[in-house]
Amino acid sequence: MYGEIEINDYHLVKYNLIYDFFQYFSSVKIYGLPLAQCLAAQFELHIQPFVDRNRVNQALIKKFRMQSRFQTMGDINQKLLTFENISPVKIKKNKNAVLLSDDYYAFAVEQLKEYEVTLFGVQDKGQNNNLPKQFEKYLFRNELLKVNNVEVKQNQVLLKAQVEKILKSVPHHYFSTPLFQQWLLKVCLNIIKWVYILDQLILNTRPSVIIIPSEASIFGAILGMLAKKYQIPFIDMPLYIIGDRTIIPSRADYYFAWGKNQKNWFFDRKIKEDKLTETGNIRFYYEKKSPVSSKEAFYQKLKIPSNHQILGFTTQPFLDTNCQIEKWIETIPESLPLTILIKKHKGDHYEYPISGKNKNVKILSSDYPLYDFLHYINCLMTISSNTAIEAAILDKPLFILQPNIPYHYRLNNNKLNAHLAKAQAGEIIENATDLIKAVTKITTDQGYVQDLKKKGNKFLSKTLISVEQAPILAKSKIEEIMIKHSLMEGER
Repeated sequence: MYGEIEINDYHLVKYNLIYDFFQYFSSVKIYGLPLAQCLAAQFELHIQPFVDRNRVNQALIKKFRMQSRFQTMGDINQKLLTFENISPVKIKKNKNAVLLSDDYYAFAVEQLKEYEVTLFGVQDKGQNNNLPKQFEKYLFRNELLKVNNVEVKQNQVLLKAQVEKILKSVPHHYFSTPLFQQWLLKVCLNIIKWVYILDQLILNTRPSVIIIPSEASIFGAILGMLAKKYQIPFIDMPLYIIGDRTIIPSRADYYFAWGKNQKNWFFDRKIKEDKLTETGNIRFYYEKKSPVSSKEAFYQKLKIPSNHQILGFTTQPFLDTNCQIEKWIETIPESLPLTILIKKHKGDHYEYPISGKNKNVKILSSDYPLYDFLHYINCLMTISSNTAIEAAILDKPLFILQPNIPYHYRLNNNKLNAHLAKAQAGEIIENATDLIKAVTKITTDQGYVQDLKKKGNKFLSKTLISVEQAPILAKSKIEEIMIKHSLMEGER
């Protein structure tokens, strides 16, 4: 689930380059953190053209295979972490302070209201303004704009001199290019601001725990290293389906897995069992809402005939693929008592020009309430979206679409988008003929519907433990971690 364990050619090129980047530039430190690791998220974006070109370069692939640096995704995780030599700094923590992403707003307000909570985020989210009095917001965009002090400017000058010195002697074929050197000298001046504001955030709040949904961002990586520097327990509590990019390299002390499948996926990445706890997914608990209108009002609002069943389609940002699926939808006989609702992903820029002319197809905007949509559809089809899990929670049968998806550096580089098919979460649809057969059966054969629901429930049992218990389980484990580390601090 969530992508294969073996190294494919894409990963081989990408992570060999990241490995070399860490090898050559980890000796340069910013506030005690290695420069290369602080820049990992930006470097990953910078090398996209190189990886896109060379993932089919058989001579280079052969060379990397012969080096045998890594065979599995778990090997990559372990090898990249070997470059991190972060000296610990002892600070007195506030045993009641919690630092966590504002993605956990609802959870924090309900479950952590007795703590001194700081919610961090990139920019202001309107819904997060009504905070309990002991809560604070910390917005990176605002803090970065404020940074203009002498200390940071001096560090920028020193860092630039260190980087220029290394660049003069680096023998690497990629790092000696003007393209890379210009990029590095530019981004290293800004990364100091990031490390500075995050270092100050920790020194000001002195949290007893840090919680984050993904380690792939600039701040996720830096917070992970600062947690090591200040010896603060660091929790990875994912809210969305994850892939290798979100955790490699992973510095978390604890991982909150949704269920058995995700726990096994972490095992495959060589995460030790004592770091793993199954807590479910708190997002599904807080976002699961009752519909705001009746079924009749829903049908009337969207002008759906009362005798029609509804087939929902939650899209993803696969431009070249969504046009294929639209053609499949157009082959469904109009004589069937069926309406198709296309719920667009916020990153889906395909216009669905054909479907817009079909009276049995309705296109919903990306901000249309998800659970209003999920409650009244009879079946959901998607490629690999989180919405499949949310639909299964509501006992909706699933059609798992498996069209040809072209390679994409970030969106499709391994078998991540086949995880629902691999898990047999529902009927697997590979072409228009499969779709017509499945749609015909779902509108005529109640036994088929029940079989699909059984598949969905089996998939759900391995994917997710209790939705209702998730917040309580998460809070309980967080408090257990805080107490454990507080006792350890007292023994030192």
